[in-house]
Amino acid sequence: MIPADSRVFTSQVMMPPRAGHIVTSDYSEGKWPVWLRLLTIIGLSAGLWAVIIWTAVSIFG
Repeated sequence: MIPADSRVFTSQVMMPPRAGHIVTSDYSEGKWPVWLRLLTIIGLSAGLWAVIIWTAVSIFG
């Protein structure tokens, strides 16, 4: 069987008020800052479009 997290089936009333913060803080370790992630995504996207346009101009131009 696939192990399941016991908190999935627990009522929200029974969970401590800060449990959401504790759970989400587990996933934030090791992540890049938001601005760096956005800069990377925008940079890779711009580079990809530049290659696509350059290729199209090289073939058809």
